[in-house]
Amino acid sequence: MASNDLYVVGIGASAGGHDALKSFFENLDDDLPAAYVVVTHLLRSHESQLDKIIARFTPMPVHRIKGITQVRRGEVYVLPENAEVKIKDGFLYLYPRRENEGINRAIDIFFESLAIDKKELAVGIIMSGMGYDGSDGAQKLFEYNGMVLVQEPASTKFNSMPWAAIMKDHPDYILPPKQLAGTIGKLIKEKPIKVAS
Repeated sequence: MASNDLYVVGIGASAGGHDALKSFFENLDDDLPAAYVVVTHLLRSHESQLDKIIARFTPMPVHRIKGITQVRRGEVYVLPENAEVKIKDGFLYLYPRRENEGINRAIDIFFESLAIDKKELAVGIIMSGMGYDGSDGAQKLFEYNGMVLVQEPASTKFNSMPWAAIMKDHPDYILPPKQLAGTIGKLIKEKPIKVAS
């Protein structure tokens, strides 16, 4: 599948996000024309095992992002610790997280690049977490005709991030993780893809 007809689903989560990610991937159709990029808030010096954790709940290949990586259909890419990621021309570019950065904006940074790169084929999902990371990125996704889905705050362990996205600019859907997975499948299957000639 060419990169110009592949959906890229960015999933942002922080505190309390593991349970949400588990429920999402357990209920996700693994045969959609989409790739998935999971961006979470991680401790700088603690090696993340999130790629291994997600791999327990999906038959799709799950990769810890390294260097420059082309996104492929039916695969999951997970941000490692002490890093930020952007997407351009269907490739993920990994950068060191800035040392003087007090507030983690990894989700905003990825969503903003995703909006520009994939436009109407971009999907952003904001799950459980503290703070407001992801809300600016969600707004950028709207500007470029992407879709934004948010975990229903009542279903989260920490609802600050979902509420920030809801208050900033009303998302397309607000649902618990299991329903988010089903809705993503329905939207991608029903939404016509316009391939540039």
